[in-house]
Formats: sequence, structure tokens, C-alpha cells
Amino acid sequence: MNQILKGLNLPQIEAVKHYEGPLLVMAGAGSGKTKVLTHRIAYLIEERQVSPRSILAITFTNKAAKEMKERVTKLIGAKAKDMHISTFHSFCVYILRQDIDVLGYKHNFIVYDDTDSINTIKAVLHDLNIDSKHYPPKKVLSLISQIKNEYLFPEDYRKEVSDEFSDMIYRVYKKYQESLRRANALDFDDLIMLALKLFEVDKEVLNYYQQRFQFILVDEYQDTNKSQFKLVKYLSAKHKNVFAVGDTDQSIYSWRGADIRNIKNFEKDFEQAKIIYLEQNYRSVQSILDVANCLIKHNYPSDKYVKQLWSDRKSDYLPVYYRAVNSDVETEYIALKILEKIDREGYNYKDFAILYRTNAMSLALETTLKKYHIDYEIYGNVSFFERKEIKDLGAYLRLIVNTDDDTAFLRIVNVPRRNIGEKTIEDIKHYANEHELSLFESCKILGNERAKQNLLIFVNLIEDLQKPLANNDLDINDFIDLVLEKTGYREMLELEDTEEAESRLENLDEFKTLTLDIEEDLNELGMATVDMTNYDKLCLILNNVTLSSDKREKKENAVKLMTIHAAKGLEFPIVFIYGVEENIFPLRDDVEELEEERRLMYVACTRAMNELYITNSEQRKIYGQYRMNPESRFLSEIDPDLLSYQGVRKIKVMQIEKSKPQFTSVSLPTLNDKKSENIKKAKIGTKILHSRFGEGIIVSLDGDIATIAFSAAHGIMKLDINHPAITIL
Repeated sequence: MNQILKGLNLPQIEAVKHYEGPLLVMAGAGSGKTKVLTHRIAYLIEERQVSPRSILAITFTNKAAKEMKERVTKLIGAKAKDMHISTFHSFCVYILRQDIDVLGYKHNFIVYDDTDSINTIKAVLHDLNIDSKHYPPKKVLSLISQIKNEYLFPEDYRKEVSDEFSDMIYRVYKKYQESLRRANALDFDDLIMLALKLFEVDKEVLNYYQQRFQFILVDEYQDTNKSQFKLVKYLSAKHKNVFAVGDTDQSIYSWRGADIRNIKNFEKDFEQAKIIYLEQNYRSVQSILDVANCLIKHNYPSDKYVKQLWSDRKSDYLPVYYRAVNSDVETEYIALKILEKIDREGYNYKDFAILYRTNAMSLALETTLKKYHIDYEIYGNVSFFERKEIKDLGAYLRLIVNTDDDTAFLRIVNVPRRNIGEKTIEDIKHYANEHELSLFESCKILGNERAKQNLLIFVNLIEDLQKPLANNDLDINDFIDLVLEKTGYREMLELEDTEEAESRLENLDEFKTLTLDIEEDLNELGMATVDMTNYDKLCLILNNVTLSSDKREKKENAVKLMTIHAAKGLEFPIVFIYGVEENIFPLRDDVEELEEERRLMYVACTRAMNELYITNSEQRKIYGQYRMNPESRFLSEIDPDLLSYQGVRKIKVMQIEKSKPQFTSVSLPTLNDKKSENIKKAKIGTKILHSRFGEGIIVSLDGDIATIAFSAAHGIMKLDINHPAITIL
């Protein structure tokens, strides 16, 4: 067999050997799509004698483009250097460097990054006398980006203006583009827009690229937006040889502008298009794929073909659904399961990933993993206590408790912006050093100067917030809400109204869960919190934050924690999907949004190679409250025979009939003999032996969950009495 085709399965070979005409390769998770793309390029060059200069391969990240080029080079050697493999944006820069003068720009244009663009928007808002506090630059830029992704120039968008707000956006967009033009600058969205504009106004340029790139390959086609689709359409119009690789079931970026209709309508958009399905999965055992297949079919009407992923990797293993009595037990289960797998089966920390729907959910996991001394890394983000908004809130609370805290003062004196400039800050520092005062006390004196009156406003704000704390007027979490309200911090993020701002708001709400943790810890130690002042509680919380904020050295061998969006394209031997409950996952339940949430669950399941654990709890500490969320509807969409049930004795399976939820009970498998013995023997005061934590004493029981006091090194823990690590003495 030809060396390029060696090791490929039949559908992959069919895709690689496809020569002319549009082809969509519907590549299921773990089905070797990158291999098909790279071998297709190599086959065209080696077997079809296509010039490398005639091949254009487009992907979404520089990393993917680099990997693709390296793989092709490995297959065919130096011939690969003349082919063009790049991201959409890099390709458009390449085009515009040659001919942007046609559009009135100079060839030496610069590309603005996000910071440059935001600063330009700020200047535009100022020039138009628009309050940037009510219309945050980041939000305005995000809206303009969405407009550009729809391939609408200012004059096009003007036709869609329907109210005062859209008129304001039009005026900012128009002036923003004028500012960019004067600076001979483009932002990221302009790169594709202006390349398209160039093709439309200069057919000779378009004809050149159509003639040159006879074979066009597009990776992750399900993630393309309208402008990217138009670019592919223009380039492939002459030779029709567009080779798109993607998966409708992994389209999870609509919030970034991705339009799933591009891949769904491929056959309509490209005449005589052919579709090849890659369904053999090389990543997961079959039982994990059965769960994913069962779930995703609910996104399709009965007459549609649904991919059925399959694998040669057979196993008696069934993915586990674990329902805990509360979220503390849920995180304990995950931590202990990781330790058990390492101790008994030789896995390493790096073999595990814990996936969750939103960033705010990492707090409880981080707390438990630290407790068990398990090394972990937040992939694609920073740990909970290192996030900017958490550090900002912590600084406000520290300053309210202790106005001598100069570090806290410097962090938040101008957050949100209070028109307190660097010169003023330097004056405060100088005065404080000279008179041996805190920065806060110095503000009281310098604030009397007319030019520095904003300092006095800030001082009054902090002192006003100290009063309800001292008087115990509010519950501690209500007090935290008051701080976020009075300082304007919550409003600042609400006005920004971006995905990032929404995530930050969720993190701030999750911070309030620390109050519940403090109260539970003290109650377990026999110390009541009823008589504690809010000042004392707040000091305990801040101490906890300080102790939890240690910057850990990054380790290669670490459990990976990440959102499911961040997990796309990755794989791990063992995966936990955490917090699979209604109101959390799915997070949204509009029909189209629900389909994307289901695709997100599908992506999460298909990250697992050997074992998959889906977890949730009957009671969850989240956003400073105890909540009782029903199990995710996604669990009712999975055939019960495909899962192994653990945790509480019965589960409620949510049946979705139109908009009415119903609940039915499903019996779980009976416990084994050892577990039955543990339940019978377990009583308050009973001694136990844990394989990792040593001897302990049961201090309370709630069903199968025992609160166990270990030595001071491990403290008090809530554990499932049936866990194989526990032996009753």
C-alpha cells in the first residue's frame, strides 16, 4: 500500500484520495481529522503531482497550523515548504500586504491588538462625549466585532439602526474606523473584512488567488463565522476544490460568532458536494462512546443521519454516574478516586482532568484538592484566588477591616476608575512616608485640597462601609453584596456585559461560599458562629483567602482543572465532569442554546480515554447559598444500562416533556458484601482505618456519609463509609 495511505481506515483513505469537487469530512471526536488533513495534502503533492504552491490550508490557531506543517513535512520532506498553511488572520495579512493600497491603505499597515483597540475606542467615546462608564469600551468593542463578523461596514450597519443605542454604536463604529484609517492600522476583524472587500473591488486580485490556490482545505469548519465562510466561498469559486473538516456535534463557540449553519448547509452552499463520515474513534473505550452517542442523538430529528462513534477498544468498564448528598462529598469523592487510582493502578496526576461548565466552579475543587495535597493546574486560567476580581474584592474587604493596609489601598483606590491619577498616588505616598501615616490616613488630609477631592470621596466610601460591619446590621454575604454595590464594582462588570465580565460576576458570587465553609468548619469543631460578630467572620474569611492564595510552583505532573470549552481538542485517560445539574449544566435552556449545551456535554464525554465519571450532588454550596438543583436532563437522555450508578441509593431521572419536568426513581445496583458490613458496623464513636489518612473516629452519620475525625494533619472529613479505602475496626 502507498506509504501515505498506510495506517488509515477506509473512510479516511476515501477522504485522502478524493481529488476534485467540494468535500465535507464530518470527523467525529478522536477520529483522526488532523491525520486526514495532513495525509490529504501529502497525497495531492506526491500522487496527484499538485504543486505545493497551489494548496492552501486554513485553521484557527498558530499552534494547529504549525503542527499541520510539521506533519506534512515529515511525510514528504522539503516539498512541503512551498505550501501555504496558516490561520485565517495570517492568510489575510498575507493578502493585504500585497494589495491593500487598492483600498487606500499603505502597505506598511500595523495590526492593533486588543489593548490598542480598546484605547482607540476610549478616545472615540471621549470625542463623541459618550460616558465610558455607562458604555464600557470593552463592551462597545465586542459589539463592533460582532458587527464585523457579519461583514457589515459602518455604512451597511447604518441601515440596521433602529434605536438610540444602535445609533450610538453606529457613530462609534464609524469614528473608530476613521481613527484606524488615519493611523494606517487594522484590528483583527478588519483583516478578514478588508481581504473580502479587496476581492470585491478588484476582481483581478481575486482571480489571482482563485487561480493560484486550486485546492483549499479548512480545519474546524464548524467554528467559522459569516466572514470566514465568505472568504472560503470566494477563494474556491473557480476550482470548487474545497475540502472542509469539522463536526456539527463539536460546535460550541456560538458566543464567539461561530455559525453552525456553515457546516449544516455545506451541501447547499457548494454544489455537488460530497460528505464522508469518520466514525472510528481512536481515543476512547467503546462504553464511553456509547454514552456520547446516546446523548447527542437528542439533537437530531429522527430522519437525520447521526454519527455513531465506535472503537476497537473494548472494555467491561461502564462510565460512572456518582450522585453525592452534597457538594463537599462530591469533591471528596473526586479527590479520593484520584488517589485510589494512583495508589492501585499506577496512574499519575497528569492523567486526570476535572471539567466543569463555568470558571466559578473551580473554588470547591481547589479547596478539596489542596486538603488532600493533590497537585493541580487550572488549564487556560488562573486559580480562583489569583483571579483579578477576587483579589480586588479581597482588597476592599481588607481595607474596610484595616485601613492601614497600604497594599490593599493601592490595589483598589482607582478600581473602578475614580479619576485618581498616578501623580496623585505619588503625592499620597510621599506625604505618608514623610509623616509616618498610612495612605488611607494621608488621604483624609490631602483630600481637603480641591484638586484631590476624589480622595475624600473614597475615604468616605470606606468609612461608610465600616458602619454596617461594626453594627452587625447585615448578614456577612449581604455585606459583601453591599460592598460590590457601593463601590460600583458590580455595576462596572454589568455594564461591560461580555462573557468575561459575566464569568467575573459569577466568581464574585462564588466568593460568598467561603462564608458557608467557615461556618461549617467551626460547627464541626464545636464552635458556634451565632455569637460571632461579622467583623470576626470577615477576618476569618480573609485569613482563609490569604492561606489559599499561595502561588504554587507549576508542575508537569498535575491534575488538570478546566472549563469544558478549554478542554476542546484535548484528551485524558480519566475524566470527571463535575456539577452536572440543572441550572449549572445545562446553563441555558433556549432550544438552540440547549442544543449547544448538549454538544458541550458530548465534547466533555469524548475527552475521556479510559474512564469517565459524571458527578453531581443533591445539595450544592454555590454563590454563597445552599441550592437543591435537580439532576441534569442530560442524564435522563443516557440509557441507564450504559452507566454504573454510585453514591446515594436512588437517583431521580428527569424526563423532559415539552417544558414540563417529571421525575421517576431508578433503583441502583445493590452494594457488595464489604459495603453492607461497613453500613451495619458504622456508628458514632466507631474507629475506622483509612488507607491514606490512617485511624479516625466517626463523629456523625448521615445515611452513607460519615463525618470522621482524623489526626490533626488531616482534620475532619466527610466521606462515603462504603469507600474501599475505609475499614471498620
